[in-house]
Amino acid sequence: MHNFHPDFLGEAARRIALKTYPRARQFVVQHLYPDTLRLLLLLHEHVPIHCIIGIGYSGNDDVVSELKAAGIRVVTPSFADIHTTVESELARSLAHCEEQQLELVIHEVGGYAIKALHEKFEASIPTVLGAIEVTKQGVWVAEALPILKIPQLNCAQTRLKEIEGKMVGEAVVAALDNILRELGYAMVGRPAAVAGYGWVGKGTVHSLAKRGMHVTVMDTDVIKLVDAAVDGYAIAQNPKDIGTPHIIIGATGHQSIHADIIDSLPNRSFIVSGASKNHETDLVHLESITLNKYSIHPHVDAHEVKGNKTLFLVNKGYPVNFTGSSVPDEIVEFLFCELIMLVRELLDQRPAPGIYPLKNDLEEVAAQIWLDLR
Repeated sequence: MHNFHPDFLGEAARRIALKTYPRARQFVVQHLYPDTLRLLLLLHEHVPIHCIIGIGYSGNDDVVSELKAAGIRVVTPSFADIHTTVESELARSLAHCEEQQLELVIHEVGGYAIKALHEKFEASIPTVLGAIEVTKQGVWVAEALPILKIPQLNCAQTRLKEIEGKMVGEAVVAALDNILRELGYAMVGRPAAVAGYGWVGKGTVHSLAKRGMHVTVMDTDVIKLVDAAVDGYAIAQNPKDIGTPHIIIGATGHQSIHADIIDSLPNRSFIVSGASKNHETDLVHLESITLNKYSIHPHVDAHEVKGNKTLFLVNKGYPVNFTGSSVPDEIVEFLFCELIMLVRELLDQRPAPGIYPLKNDLEEVAAQIWLDLR
């Protein structure tokens, strides 16, 4: 498998002349898949990794084994325990760096460690050189901090990330389509609703439409609703206007399938997340109205709810695209090329506290590498 893929990441490290940084250590919170394995093993050669926390709703046992074989500490908590695990392991990494007079780099998806650092370990902030972040969710976490006391460099606000977002939308629909086919269910000709018309939401909507579904778009941003309308989709500013969708997908990064929407869904609707974590659906409300629950598929639970109807929750509210291969590795890897560049920028430039997207000229280098090697 490793020989099949062009060495996008190695070429990125060579073109930017990534150095080794023996006086720095990485604290990593990541999804653990083969593409991430290649990234982490490469970065470990340049900036040794002190600890990796695998995100609980994603991962691969073989990847964990290979990381451990490389001498890296790997912790794989359940998603319910990720916050407490990040806190305890971050304390351990900070103590190690302080004892050895090393600098710590946070490398994460989702903003877990940057939040824990500011809320629980303020005295150790001088030990942390900064953070690199892959997701918008992590950028939002940093933006929400009262005072951001370290730099956060990200590839979540770049043009290549927008391209990847479209592919995530396709992966959401492809994974859902596979599940529904296994249940003997056809998408074509049925109504669907999608909450969110950002990068992932737009890709999701287009992919549903290509499969013959009649899609209504919900969004709190009226500009995005105009965009959806111009693209030819029905729009809904109010939950009561979504009609009777057979499938509803949340793709906002926040809770979007609220209690009132859940209550209005018709019998035998599928509730799906197309964003990170399990934020999109009001799972507490769904459980509160559930009278009986049973599995109809390894990734689908039937909830018999008040009102004499059954709702189908996909992947327990976690992203449906994590039930399969999600986005192809070579798409993710142009973002990982960007992340490698962020590591060099952080360690060499040492920016002041703040939020910094990857510079345009460096993003163009990552794009050129991808074109050259593909």
